[in-house]
Amino acid sequence: MKRAKRIGEREIAYNVYKFMKTESEVGITCLLSKAQKRVAETTRVSRRTLCRLLKEGENSGIVVAMAFSAPCKLRPKFRTTSILDNFDEAVLRKIVHNFYLTEKQRPTMKASHSKMCESTCCGGGVSSLSLALRKM
Repeated sequence: MKRAKRIGEREIAYNVYKFMKTESEVGITCLLSKAQKRVAETTRVSRRTLCRLLKEGENSGIVVAMAFSAPCKLRPKFRTTSILDNFDEAVLRKIVHNFYLTEKQRPTMKASHSKMCESTCCGGGVSSLSLALRKM
């Protein structure tokens, strides 16, 4: 089963490879290709993935922790659009004005939205009403 390797797993595989490479250079007789095979078997990573990890680690230079990165998940942002025309904006302005004059209270989004739905057949939600108020 194939899956993307996490940053920590990539770093561990790279560190194991560096350890086995220095081990082979110090005195234990082991060819470089056998070191790659041992690392692949030890970390349960395919040899091709290991080669990609080694290339990614060598390109980064000295800092190993900053070498490996994973792509961030893209989350869609929903943009609310105003569906109010000039008449509906005038009605909304009058509703807010009446809150201050006749009801002697501050208008809230929820109350303004309920009054707006009573007076006109507005199909928008509270967020689109908030956007229309900010635009005015």
